[in-house]
Amino acid sequence: MNKIEQHIWDYLDGTCSEQEKMKIAELIDKNPAYQTAHNELKNLHAELKNIELDEPSMAFTRNVMNQVNILPVPGSIRSLVDKRIICGIGGFFLLAILILLAFAFSMVDWTQPADAAITTFNLPQVYFSPSLNSTLIRSFIFADLIIGLYILDSILRKKIMPGK
Repeated sequence: MNKIEQHIWDYLDGTCSEQEKMKIAELIDKNPAYQTAHNELKNLHAELKNIELDEPSMAFTRNVMNQVNILPVPGSIRSLVDKRIICGIGGFFLLAILILLAFAFSMVDWTQPADAAITTFNLPQVYFSPSLNSTLIRSFIFADLIIGLYILDSILRKKIMPGK
């Protein structure tokens, strides 16, 4: 698109400023190249405004959704996870643990004699306060028992009714 056509399109669309409109209108009146381009583009502009836009049929959405429903449902997320990635991550952590163990064993002084005296370490006596009595311990064990039974119930329900 040349410069003349661009100016005239801006003039016809109304996207130029007032000063530019007056300048282009003056060029259309005086310049024959602008006059011919204006006549052609004015006719084209009028035809473009009168074109009726295509609309999809009323049943278009329904037809598209029916086609989508026919497609198979993708598999679970388990089938989407690449097992090589999981094995790679597990291998990395296993290698890291082995390296740490090798480093720890390399730092041990293995030259001590077998009859060396073993040093003893005595733990200080711990005084349990009177608030930690048998009633508190029994209530704690009772709460743990209730939670354990709830978890066991949920596991057994999943095995009996796998659909839920």
